[in-house]
Amino acid sequence: MKLQGVFFVLVSLLIFSACSKTKEPVLIQRSDEQLFAARNPKDIRRWLDTNRDIARAYFGTTRFGNDTALVNELTHRVNDKELGVLYDQVHQTFGTLGDLTGQLSEAFTNIREIYPEFKPPKVAAMVTGFMGPDLVITDSLIVIALDYFIGPKAKYRPVGEQFPNYILRRYQKEYIVPAIVFAISDRFNATNRQDQTLLADMVYYGKGYVFTKAMLPDTPDSLIIGYSDRQLTQTFNVQEDIWAYFIDAQLLYQTNPSVKNRYITERPFTAEISTKCPGAIARWVGWRIVGKYNDEKDPGIKALMQTADARRIFEQSGYKGLKDEET
Repeated sequence: MKLQGVFFVLVSLLIFSACSKTKEPVLIQRSDEQLFAARNPKDIRRWLDTNRDIARAYFGTTRFGNDTALVNELTHRVNDKELGVLYDQVHQTFGTLGDLTGQLSEAFTNIREIYPEFKPPKVAAMVTGFMGPDLVITDSLIVIALDYFIGPKAKYRPVGEQFPNYILRRYQKEYIVPAIVFAISDRFNATNRQDQTLLADMVYYGKGYVFTKAMLPDTPDSLIIGYSDRQLTQTFNVQEDIWAYFIDAQLLYQTNPSVKNRYITERPFTAEISTKCPGAIARWVGWRIVGKYNDEKDPGIKALMQTADARRIFEQSGYKGLKDEET
């Protein structure tokens, strides 16, 4: 009976501890609703003057309500029927933004636990018909252009050379928060600026992905790195061949930008290895290296992010292109 009592107390303490974890409150400012409620130039000017931080970050203006060209363009757009269709689709897709606020709250709470000095930025939502970038992320402000992320069923989608299908596939709402958290990881990701090797780039991305996974532990790996589930599975299964190519081609300490870009930047596939090998494959390999180092040494996220020596992380990881169960 005494043991049962002790067990009950321990369980109660654990439950209380879990429930008492204070989540970081997140409020996404519905700048899109405020903007579309402003139907005439006078109201648009007022909106720009009231939301100067958003106007500066998203539209790149410093004139705000006095920016006549911007006022006229926004007035035209908020009264455009076709943009109204896109705006309605945003509301159907995102609703009250509960999914985004919940994920951001989880991430910000976890970041604050490790970095108490972290101040969650203001978050705002925008719909403009792709007038600005998809995401703006600074230390003090995040602007999410929701119209980019409706998904394949959207009547209108972003177009241009910067939006090939292999990238456009990721413009869906579930990719938004992982992308934000990865961007935030940069401020904690110590690097050696003198190290211009591909390995340094690989470890940088790997640390960022490990950080993102730690702050969003239930998020699938595919949403963190942007590969499809099939790509992840295929890449994992042939990683020994990928690693052999990296070693044979002496890529790790390559410093030539044109060579590095073949493996670190976005591409439909890495032709040098295989048409079935995803682009930016060096980022994925970097994630494997840092992940293994993190598993082997268990330094904790803060110490991991503070480690600027990419070569040390690689050498101490012991990564040799093998699957986890074979190491």
